[in-house]
Amino acid sequence: MNADGQSPTPAPTPVSAQRMVSLLENLLPQGKFSSQQGKGLGDKSGPPPSAQLVFDRGGRTAKVTVILNKYPVPVPEQVMRCPDTAYHPYSQCTKTQLPGGAVLVRDQSPKNEDDPSGARLFSTLLAYKDGGHVYVSEVGDSGDKTAAGDTSLPLTLKQISDIATSSAWKPVLSSIPAPPAGARTGSAPRMTGEQISRTIEQLLPADLHASRRGGSEGFGHIVVDDSRGESLVTANVQRWKPDDSGMTELFKKAATLPDGTRIRINKRAAPRGAKGAVEWSVDALRKNGLRVVISAVNARAYGLPADRSEPALDIRQLKQMALDPVWQRSSSS
Repeated sequence: MNADGQSPTPAPTPVSAQRMVSLLENLLPQGKFSSQQGKGLGDKSGPPPSAQLVFDRGGRTAKVTVILNKYPVPVPEQVMRCPDTAYHPYSQCTKTQLPGGAVLVRDQSPKNEDDPSGARLFSTLLAYKDGGHVYVSEVGDSGDKTAAGDTSLPLTLKQISDIATSSAWKPVLSSIPAPPAGARTGSAPRMTGEQISRTIEQLLPADLHASRRGGSEGFGHIVVDDSRGESLVTANVQRWKPDDSGMTELFKKAATLPDGTRIRINKRAAPRGAKGAVEWSVDALRKNGLRVVISAVNARAYGLPADRSEPALDIRQLKQMALDPVWQRSSSS
């Protein structure tokens, strides 16, 4: 017993860096290994334990990495999420619930999204109900190229997934001390990405076809098409204290509506500087601290070149959406 009358947390069972490297090597098919390095459990720097090496098979070379960790329970949703297609348009990701409650997230993306036909990145995350996580990634050489239906990587995404789901990692995971349970902040609940994307769709003009819904807590997006090209529409929904100094400074030059709502309008180049891409947005802050930012881009995602000359929604329509009472009802429910 310690001074507080509680049993001390047992020290983690040491797992050496070399053991981590050996476990990874044993799970790989026949090939050549080089540049091995690892991090053990019980090192002074603490978890997460990991291993990394360069794997060569049949003339194809890639860096393979495994990282083990343990998260608080309940596991935060954001650590089990596919890359957001609004920002990662080339991601091909699936999320699968496995028997027993574990979640498997598998993704294949360009290593560099500015060069989508170049080197590839395969990754798999296995998240157990008790907070244990196994992340395995494989990234190709920057000089490798891929052809349609083929890959330059020595391991398939399935093989990467088989490594992540191997029972060989369970003794290491069981040795990682469990972190404290996730604490609740007491802040007001925020709208989910699905709630926001559905609300955006509800507010759209009737002539727009919506697809590719997505988002995360406080942020949602959809892609709309009016037969003249695709356009990303996003919404950020936030709650601030009515007299927050940061918001007061941000909106000090904004227009003020009769009900006290402040409005900022922006037309700018879309983030990440894709050719011809622009973003139009309306940022509305109500007196009660509710802030809704509605934006539209003339491409289906950030980082892509323009798919049309202007976004599918104009400033008048964006303003109407940002000021709609539905946000006040939804964010307070």
